[in-house]
Amino acid sequence: MKLFPKNRKEKVVYTKQTSSPIQDAVLLKEIEKVKSDMDNAYENFQNVLDPDLIDCYIFESNAALKRYHFLLKQAKKIV
Repeated sequence: MKLFPKNRKEKVVYTKQTSSPIQDAVLLKEIEKVKSDMDNAYENFQNVLDPDLIDCYIFESNAALKRYHFLLKQAKKIV
C-alpha cells in the first residue's frame, strides 16, 4: 500500500490574502482583546497563592500569548 503517490498532478499555489476594512478592524479588536486577556492573566497570576490557580493563570497566559502570535501573523499577511 502506497501512502504517498510519486506523481502528484496537483500544484499548490499560495496567494497573498486580501481583506476588507471590516476584517482589518475585527482583527485589530481581537488583538486588543488578547492583549487585555494577557494583562489580566499576568495580574491574576501575581495575586494568587493556590497552586491550582497558579497553574490556571499560567495556562491562560500561555494560551493568550499563542493567540496573540497567531493574530500578529494574520495581520502581517494582510499588509
